[in-house]
Formats: sequence, C-alpha cells, structure tokens
Amino acid sequence: MGGDLPPPPAGATSPVFSVAAMRDPGVAGSNAGPLQRIQIIKGWVEGGQEQEAVIEVAGNPANGASVNLNTCATTGTGFSSLCGVWQDPDFDADENAFYYARVVENPSCRWATRQCLAAGIDQATCADPSSVPAGFADCCNTDFPKTVQERAWTSPIWFQPQ
Repeated sequence: MGGDLPPPPAGATSPVFSVAAMRDPGVAGSNAGPLQRIQIIKGWVEGGQEQEAVIEVAGNPANGASVNLNTCATTGTGFSSLCGVWQDPDFDADENAFYYARVVENPSCRWATRQCLAAGIDQATCADPSSVPAGFADCCNTDFPKTVQERAWTSPIWFQPQ
C-alpha cells in the first residue's frame, strides 16, 4: 500500500494491479456486511483539469443487495472475499497519475435509521408527522439517507514521469 511506482521496465506497456479483500468478521452481536465489490480509482490531470476514473475490478455492484427500512434486515448476495487483477489500458508514461483500491460492502442501515427504529419510528409513523416524538423529526427527513455502504480504501500509489 502506498508508495511510488518505479519507471516502467523496458517493453512494459502499463502497470498491473492485484487487489484482494476479506470481509470484516464484525464483533459479538454485530456482523459486518458481505463485500459487494472492489474498485480501482485512477486520478490524473488532463488539459489542466483533474480527472478521475472508477474501475470495477471484482465483485458485482448489481448484486441485488438491499435493506428493509422497517427492520434493517438485509437481503442479497455478497462475498466473504474478493480478488482481481487490473491493467491500466490508458497508461501514459509521460503523465502523473495516482491509483488506489476501494472495497465496498453491501448496503446496510445507517446508525441513525437504527436509532429511529429503536424509538418505534418507521415509514408508517412518518406518514403522520404529528405522531413523531419531539427530537425525532429527522427520522422522517427524506434528505437524510437511510442506508450506507461501508467502505475501506488503500493508500494511494503515485506515478511520476522521469
């Protein structure tokens, strides 16, 4: 993780990245979610503008994983571990670039959603705003996402032309 890519060896066309991740085992009474995917994020400057590309390397972003917002129960498949290899098809040895990997879990309830449910406030309660207890109005605020996808990422790897 992290560091600088050395100059490419003679005959090499672009760097190759190998990535692997394992599911967090969680803690007693709270399992971590299954992994959904691994991505490589590449950044560079082109024409004076910062650019970024997100490349799906392993897993399945369309795995059907979802969350029941009335119970926080999760559904859908996921992975205990993922690994993949990616070679940058657009590598330019004359261009500064950085790369890092990002691992994304299946969606789960946000902590605030869990607090709302524990207080007995669900989607049906929100249909009648007068029934929402004081201090819990944000449980019904549609501007606040009810789910989250936990993520982990690596330190960047930098490439600087010689």
